[in-house]
Amino acid sequence: VAKRPDPAWPDGAPGTGPARPAPKPQPTAPAKPSVDGVLPRSAWARGTPDAAAMNPMLPVEYITVHHDGMTPFTATDYASSAARIELYRNGHRGRGWGDIGYHFVIDREGRIWEGRSLKWQGAHVRNRNEGNLGILVMGNFDEQAPSDRQLAALERHLRTCMAKYKVPVSRVRTHREWDGAKTACPGKNLQGKMATIRSKSLRA
Repeated sequence: VAKRPDPAWPDGAPGTGPARPAPKPQPTAPAKPSVDGVLPRSAWARGTPDAAAMNPMLPVEYITVHHDGMTPFTATDYASSAARIELYRNGHRGRGWGDIGYHFVIDREGRIWEGRSLKWQGAHVRNRNEGNLGILVMGNFDEQAPSDRQLAALERHLRTCMAKYKVPVSRVRTHREWDGAKTACPGKNLQGKMATIRSKSLRA
């Protein structure tokens, strides 16, 4: 069963052996988002998944929201966001996982990026990944606040995923809300916002 990533990654990259530096942002032309407003994996990934190290995704029953818990991130440009997502993938592959653990990533500008394909079970909540769609909001929200554009994109994407997979608001959780989760994820500054999103926007 796929495990969740650690809440904090010393030196920017988890895994065995020496830590690898973050990939340098590359000046590339922005990709076009899908109909759902999601940028394709090809917009950031420098490697392919290892299908043999992943399990097929079961029907989606839950959605879990995370932060990365790393060094605070304030960049809003396309290239810096793409490089940060590639760092996640490198870290997760360094742990022997088949790919980045999250299905979607939301950057500071409110762009939504495809992570692990939803054909595959994620790796973001220990022992609770089956049928669990993982959304990462980029940043460390114990030390910084999510941007307004991130929050708007998160609310919008939650609405889309809830409708598409028929997930009720009672099954939209943050990482810390899972039984047995020993983590502060998604950080105090996003946790409070999540309560507002669920109590007002998603119940409307």
